[in-house]
Amino acid sequence: MDHPPRLLALVAALALSCGGRAETPYGPCRAAATCNESTELCVAFRNRADGSSVPLCTHACSTNAECPDNGVCVETLAGGYRSLCMQRCRGDSDCTFAGGFCATVRPDDRACVP
Repeated sequence: MDHPPRLLALVAALALSCGGRAETPYGPCRAAATCNESTELCVAFRNRADGSSVPLCTHACSTNAECPDNGVCVETLAGGYRSLCMQRCRGDSDCTFAGGFCATVRPDDRACVP
């Protein structure tokens, strides 16, 4: 089957504009394919303040040592997982996704949460 050059150019442009995997872990996502390889899951978290869904890149874990980029292993029920890695933080300004804030998730550990 022969495809016109314009169609092939359009497909190539769309593929380039969608981008590949994120360069850093723990960012917002639309699908797992857009997440960093170290945080390969795209899981929807519920923002308790406004009820909105906040999809973030993450990794299943049982200890902090399993979390890339000095992340924190946080107990959660999001996406059917028991514990997921979240971005470690010192203050709200460390949290780069919309609506994120820095919360104490266990003694001496703070993480960005929706």
